Amino acid sequence: MEKETIINRIGKLLTTPIRSHFFILAFLLNIISNLSSLRYQNGLVYTIEIISLSALIAYAESVIYSLIPTNALKKIYGGFIILLHTALAVIEYFILINFRKNINQDVIDIVGETNPEESSEFLQTYFSFSSILAYIIITILVLALLYFVTKNIYKRVKYTPIALLLVLGGVMTLGYSAYSFILFRDGKSIPQLTSLTRSAHALFTMRNNMKQIDRVYAACKELTVTQDIQKKPTIIVIVGESHSLQHSSLYGYAKSTNPLLGELQKEGSLLAYDNATCVETFTTASLKADYSLDSLGVNYDEIVLFPACFKKAGYHTELFDNQYFVGQGVNIISNKELSEELFDVRNKDSYKYDGDMVNDIKVENGPSLYMIHLYGQHYTYTDRYPASFEKFEASQYNNKYTEAERQTMAEYDNACLYNDYVIHSIIEKFKDQYCCLFYFSDHGEEVYELRNFMGHGDGETSPDIRYQTNVPLLVWMSEEFSKDYKEKFERAIHYPISMDDIGHTIIDAAGIRCKDFVESRSFISEQYNTNRKRIVMHSIDYDAYVKEHSHIVFDSESNK
Repeated sequence: MEKETIINRIGKLLTTPIRSHFFILAFLLNIISNLSSLRYQNGLVYTIEIISLSALIAYAESVIYSLIPTNALKKIYGGFIILLHTALAVIEYFILINFRKNINQDVIDIVGETNPEESSEFLQTYFSFSSILAYIIITILVLALLYFVTKNIYKRVKYTPIALLLVLGGVMTLGYSAYSFILFRDGKSIPQLTSLTRSAHALFTMRNNMKQIDRVYAACKELTVTQDIQKKPTIIVIVGESHSLQHSSLYGYAKSTNPLLGELQKEGSLLAYDNATCVETFTTASLKADYSLDSLGVNYDEIVLFPACFKKAGYHTELFDNQYFVGQGVNIISNKELSEELFDVRNKDSYKYDGDMVNDIKVENGPSLYMIHLYGQHYTYTDRYPASFEKFEASQYNNKYTEAERQTMAEYDNACLYNDYVIHSIIEKFKDQYCCLFYFSDHGEEVYELRNFMGHGDGETSPDIRYQTNVPLLVWMSEEFSKDYKEKFERAIHYPISMDDIGHTIIDAAGIRCKDFVESRSFISEQYNTNRKRIVMHSIDYDAYVKEHSHIVFDSESNK
C-alpha cells in the first residue's frame, strides 16, 4: 500500500506540470515554430522527434511555471514564454517564406555583421506600415485562437498519458541527439530540431568563432616564413562545392560529366587522386580544415592559415569566392582584418554562375596565389548552371528512382558538367604560367543513391559515409612546372589523403617553410605518412570504416 502511495505521488508530481493550461499553450507554440525545421529533413520520424522535443521543452517550461510562488510572477513568466515562442515562430516563417531559410548560423552571422545602413535598406524592402499591421493582426488572432482552443482541451480532453509519452520521447530524442552531437559535432542534431536550440547554438557558435578568429589573426600576423627555391611557381587552389566523386567521369562514372578535364587527364597534365577525404560534411567546418595547417582542430587558435604563408613569402594573393564575402558572417573568410592579412585582392560581389566569376580573374605577372571558392554543385542544382548545359535528362536514369529523383539526378549531373567547364576555363587562363593548380571539393554529396535524401551535412546518419566524405582531388600542372614536379605528384596518386593536410602540400609545392609546416603531412614529400589516421566527422576512423564496409560497393544503378 505504501509502495502504491509512493508511486501515485511520484506520478502526480511528474504529471502536475502537464495538467495545466500553460503546458498545452506552450506545447502548441513550440510545435508551430519547430515544424519549420522540417525544411532540413522531413518524414514521419523527424516529425515525431520534433513533436516530442516540443513536448519536452514545454514540460520544462511548465515545471518552472509551477514552481513560481506568486500569480503575478507566473503571469510575467508566462507572458515572456508566449512572447519568446511567438517571436521565434514569426521570424522562422518570415525567413522561410522570403529566403527559404530557417533561423540558423548563416542568419545569425548576417545579423551580427549587418550595419545600420544595411538594416535600414532591409526594413524598407521587406516591411511597410500595412505589412507590419497585417503581421500584428494575424499574430494576435492566432494567439487568441490558440488560447481558447487550448483552454477547451485543458478542461475537456484527457491528454495527460499521450503528453507524458511525448515528453518521454523527447527525453530519448534529446539523449540520442546529445550523444550524436558530442560524437560528431555536426551542428545538425540537437541544434537543428527546434527553433530555440537552433538559435541558442548559432549565438553560442558565433561568439566562439569571433574569439577564435582574433587568435588566428594574431598567429598569422606574427608569422615568419622562408622559401628555399629560386623558381617560384604560381599556385591556384580551387575549392569546389558538393562535388560527388561518384558523379565524376574522371573516377569511372558512366555519364560524361568531365569531358574537358578528361582530355587533360588523358594527356597526362591532370592527375585525379582516388583516395582523398574531407574532414566534415558541411562547408564552414571543411573550409576551416582546408585553410589551416592545424590537425583536426586540436590547436586551431594557435596555428596559421596557409594563404598567410604565401603573402609573408612575398606572393601576390587573391581570393575569388562566390559564397562568402567580407562582412557577411562570422568566419575566417568573412572577417575583414583576417581577410586583409591573407589577401591583397578579393571580389566584393556574388556572381550568378561560377563562370562569370572566372571571367573577372586577371593573371598577374610574378608568383601569385589564387584561392577560388566556387558555388559548384550546391543545391538547388538548377541554379548552378546556364541553360546551355542542360545535357542530361531524367529519362537517362534508372527507373528504380521516382521521376522527381531522376530529374534531380539529371540536374546534378548538369551542374557537374558546368563545373567541369569552369575548372577547365581557369586552367586555360594559367596554361602559359609556371604554375600548379589544386582542385578539391569541400565535401561530397548524396543524390538519392542510398536513401530518400539529396544533399549533405548529416553524414553520420548515412548508410555509407563515403558519399559525403570521399571527395575528388585533382592536380593540374603547367608544362614547365610538370618537368620539375610531376614525379612527386604522380607517386601519390593512390595515397590515402586527408583535406586536413592539404595546406601542407600546397606550401610544400611552393617551397615555403614555417614553424607550423609538417613535412610528413605533405603528400608530395618522401616523408609523407601514409599510415596517419584519417578522422572524419570528429570521431570516425575513415580507413577502418572502409575495411569494415569493404563488402559494400558504390551504387551504379543511377548510371544506367
